Amino acid sequence: MNKDYLGDSVYVSFDGFALVLTTENGMYASNTIVLEPEVYSDLVRYVARIKDQALKASTEASKE
Repeated sequence: MNKDYLGDSVYVSFDGFALVLTTENGMYASNTIVLEPEVYSDLVRYVARIKDQALKASTEASKE
């Protein structure tokens, strides 16, 4: 299972089913979050919603 560094001590890997996020101090993982496909999809929808809200706010602010 290859890990990719995302930044801020966060790594991601794929176990064949889910994304596995870990926080590491260079020696070992101190926290693990497993994002199953359904949870990952929910996260993607959340990010899209937040982007839409930010875009709307930015557009409205530029009209003022």
